[in-house]
Amino acid sequence: MTVGRPVTYQIAGALLIALTLMVEPAGAQEQHRHFTLRGNVELGGSLSFLASQPVVNDQNKKTIYTVSVIPFVGYFVIDGLELGLNPAALTVNTNGDLTTTQLRVLFAPSYNFRTPSVATPFVEGLAGITLVNINASEASSTLKGFTWGGRAGIKVALVERGLLNIGVQYLRVTTNPEGATTRSGANEFAVNVGWTVWL
Repeated sequence: MTVGRPVTYQIAGALLIALTLMVEPAGAQEQHRHFTLRGNVELGGSLSFLASQPVVNDQNKKTIYTVSVIPFVGYFVIDGLELGLNPAALTVNTNGDLTTTQLRVLFAPSYNFRTPSVATPFVEGLAGITLVNINASEASSTLKGFTWGGRAGIKVALVERGLLNIGVQYLRVTTNPEGATTRSGANEFAVNVGWTVWL
């Protein structure tokens, strides 16, 4: 699925406006105080509206705009510190006869900053593996490589155990063919919007 640049900017603008107008929901603030405590589990996922700039032999190519689906599971090992996992992030991009499918597994440790309000700022590191399948009308190939980056944003309690997640993300993807001496892959910038529940 491909998204044009104006649509991506409109989505990001609408999210910022929604956060500005958001009213603190009844009952959510008290429950939210317990969200980041040790032993809690966070489950959910998000959509990532991303701008991906392919890199071939260290040369930047034309930016591609796509949407990625990202599941998430996390566990608080101590208050505020969460060990998370994006177990199967999926991105599909079709351009004429060429279809590119990315499957990504990322380790996602994060720190959630406790506040007296329903909003919890967080910072998150990302590292893992990306598999890329390139399917053309005449041939197909599969590449894999290391991916790393980070994400920052806020989690807002809209209901007692439900959180709206909004963040911005950068990923450096490397998918060099075997024996390559220069980098191939992508640089990705994204806005993430998702929903998680905590148990």
